[in-house]
Amino acid sequence: MRRRVAAWTALFTALCGWVGVGALIGEAPTASAQEDTPSPVVIERLQRAAYWPAEGEENRPLTVLAIGSDARPGDEVEAHLADSLHLITINPEANGATILGFPRDSYVEIPGVGTRKINEALFSGGAERVAETIEGLTGIPVDYYFLTGFEGFKRMVGAVGGIEVHIPYAMNDSASGAVFDEGPQVLDGSQALAFSRNRKNTPNGDFSRSENQGIFIHSALIALHRAYIEDPTAIFQWMVAGVTNTQTNLSLGELLQLATTMMQIDPAKVTNLVVPGSTGSAGDASVVFISDAAQDIYADIRDDGIIG
Repeated sequence: MRRRVAAWTALFTALCGWVGVGALIGEAPTASAQEDTPSPVVIERLQRAAYWPAEGEENRPLTVLAIGSDARPGDEVEAHLADSLHLITINPEANGATILGFPRDSYVEIPGVGTRKINEALFSGGAERVAETIEGLTGIPVDYYFLTGFEGFKRMVGAVGGIEVHIPYAMNDSASGAVFDEGPQVLDGSQALAFSRNRKNTPNGDFSRSENQGIFIHSALIALHRAYIEDPTAIFQWMVAGVTNTQTNLSLGELLQLATTMMQIDPAKVTNLVVPGSTGSAGDASVVFISDAAQDIYADIRDDGIIG
């Protein structure tokens, strides 16, 4: 995994002096005790914190791997299977991004392990092994990753007041607890987890589940944009939610850069898709065979991070 090095240190030090420890305990700073709106200086600092490509890498997308472990409360998240895998590629220059999902049963080569279901990569070698697997499969370097389990995911959603999601079709799945009418609904942590886990009451099983997980990620981006428009300092509430409920190789400064970079992305220019494939079997296991057509998607994303 190739981790991008960014020249953020001086800026983040300056921001820390402004933010203070309040941001790290969830108290977003305001312009003054009498004002509810942030000052122009605050807004300018947040905008300057955004990621900018290094010289010679202007066209290479910023890549983030979102990993959801099936770890239950009290379990070590890396000692379980990765049941949600999405590679998010971001192009700040084009104001666009792609969310590419991988069904958990995708039958792929896991470095140092062999050909297995892709969700076994987490159990066999942690988030770094998952990133290596995705890189080997797609040829796309992974810069950063986020990893969380069931409880961390629920707390993260709750910490930002829930996420509004447009439910694509009515759901009634007792296994996941996903019981929803079609249409927009603000989901709390438990509901968001149920929506993201449902695969038995979907049109295309795990392919649909991966697509719905991408819908949730896209919905979270929209919610972050709305929060930022109302109050740019709300970005710190989201950062705290992420820092306290995920494992990541992002430093706090890089996390700030990533969050502010996402403010450059137009949600209407985000494509959510799942690798094409078919179901089958390998021995006694039910697996997903990724189609050769996925190679065109990988190549398109490698070019600039966006589809088309």
